[in-house]
Amino acid sequence: MRSQRSLIVSAALLWLPLLVSGELGCRERPAPQQAAPAPAASSAAPPLDRLAPGELAPSSTEVFGFALPRGMLLENQMPDRAYARGKVSPEELANYVRTRVAASHVELGAASTLFPMVRIQGGPSDRVFSFEVLRDRNGTRLIIRDVTPPPPLPPGLTTEERWRAAGMSPDGRPLDLKKLE
Repeated sequence: MRSQRSLIVSAALLWLPLLVSGELGCRERPAPQQAAPAPAASSAAPPLDRLAPGELAPSSTEVFGFALPRGMLLENQMPDRAYARGKVSPEELANYVRTRVAASHVELGAASTLFPMVRIQGGPSDRVFSFEVLRDRNGTRLIIRDVTPPPPLPPGLTTEERWRAAGMSPDGRPLDLKKLE
């Protein structure tokens, strides 16, 4: 009997620390820590050295601080506008423009996509531009216009000074014909 009693006492002594610490008690155990789920493939940023399907890569040709995409050729550039043409899809070009300009809104039409009153990211901060993406029979056209409003005239100018500031004489003739070219 003594051996049985000593066996029970020794078993109780072994289990007592576990019961007191709560390991075998009825308390609710905290849930095991789980690793955070991996981000979905669609929300992960694309690698810097790869292009997504249909994504255009920038070229070394710049217009007003905007890098034209590869596949687009600069046809003509004037002080206030530029024209480019290429064999890329209008959707791809519109997406390319969308990622490189700061636009408050985009106007989608049946024949074109217009980005009015935008600033070029990394371009001149004091200039405002309009980008128009047009479907062309041989590809796509891009028209970039500088639509920055002229600075306001200082107050107190005479009528003649206002005409001169506009580059015209009071009778409506241009002061410098070369500026009209």
